Amino acid sequence: MVHRTEAEAPSFPELLRFKRIQAGLTQRTLADLSTISPRTIRALESGRVNARMQTVRLLAEALELEGLARELFVTAGLGGGRPAPAGADPCLSVPRSVNALLGRDVEVRAMVGALESGHRRLISLSGLPGVGKSRVAAETAARLSSRRGWPVLWIGTGTVALDGHGTAFGPLLRSLRMLVESGAEDVSAVCRLIGRHEVLLVLDGVADARDPVGVEELLAYCPGVRAVSTSRAPWTVAGVQGTVLAPLAAPGPDWEAARSLEVLAGVPSVRLLVDRLSEIRPGFVLGQKDAGAVVRLCRTLDGLPAALEAAAARCGVLSLRRLADMPAAQLLELPATTRAAGVPETIGCPIRSGVERLDPAPRALLRELAGFERALTVCEAAEALYRPMNEVVDGLGSLTGRGFVRAAHEETDTRLHLPNLVRAALTGRDPAVA
Repeated sequence: MVHRTEAEAPSFPELLRFKRIQAGLTQRTLADLSTISPRTIRALESGRVNARMQTVRLLAEALELEGLARELFVTAGLGGGRPAPAGADPCLSVPRSVNALLGRDVEVRAMVGALESGHRRLISLSGLPGVGKSRVAAETAARLSSRRGWPVLWIGTGTVALDGHGTAFGPLLRSLRMLVESGAEDVSAVCRLIGRHEVLLVLDGVADARDPVGVEELLAYCPGVRAVSTSRAPWTVAGVQGTVLAPLAAPGPDWEAARSLEVLAGVPSVRLLVDRLSEIRPGFVLGQKDAGAVVRLCRTLDGLPAALEAAAARCGVLSLRRLADMPAAQLLELPATTRAAGVPETIGCPIRSGVERLDPAPRALLRELAGFERALTVCEAAEALYRPMNEVVDGLGSLTGRGFVRAAHEETDTRLHLPNLVRAALTGRDPAVA
């Protein structure tokens, strides 16, 4: 999918053609409805002429545009044939990444399908720090905006530019942000502004700081609103679909048996690591001599995207084999590839801070589980820790929702796995990588 930059925001000819096709109209039918000649509509869509104010308004009437959609359309039309202002791009507020999103097609397609069908209108995406929650939300939003033309209202920590847009998009986003962050806006007024328009609201990390205000009311009174929340812990509200984003799959024993580079290259964590290595070392191609080191590194790092990217960045000065030989506890101290301005951060910083944010009971349970090298069933954990079963189950609910423990559901039982990096952060020891 092509991502637009600010300089490539959609022009009025593109917007006119998109709205016409979305309404299921031919150029001649639109001409009949708007009383504008087919020749003029063809010229407008090709960008050969600029629209006058009355022409834009007649087209908006014929296309039955209302509220936010109408204001965006009119604003783009009055800008002549030039690209529409930044706020007119329904997906421009979604944070962009230089690199493509790898290995998440299943998760993104599932979220797009649930939101597009209306089967779920609110999805809470949680998981370990660095697992890629914001990236998955951004790709989901971009696909929905491209397929359905939905405006995407992205509210996060420093990710949305609100000034200088000159359209109705900015005021609506400001009102929504004030509503969900502090309740300073009247929810009924925001509901009236949105009306029945289809809008995707993304709350990126907002629920980590506070419970977003007014979202349940927006969903109740605005049937066209869908919402995605990303946070370290699941956001538990009525009707939410809780999705824990797992790290990328790491190579398993099937590759060890086959020793096939083709099989190995298809593993999501390997795809990401090799892609980032090729940026650091132009011309890098996965071969047999590097395969073992790649497998060990992906397994030690649990397929955690942020950790894989940080490790790849170190390959500018360290060999791949040297990195693969480093214990998990040492890899935790690698500098993160993204960090706050002027604040050095390692891979382990957000993991350790996430542990400290846990309530005392699940934090104590996690520390005890970290002492066991092998995966335990729930019954084995309760017996080994001398804890009541219901207490263990309650604690595991909090830990699995945040990604600190992974529950592997087998035919007869469920086994509990601690990610290597989490175990190393808690014990300071290098765990045995299965």
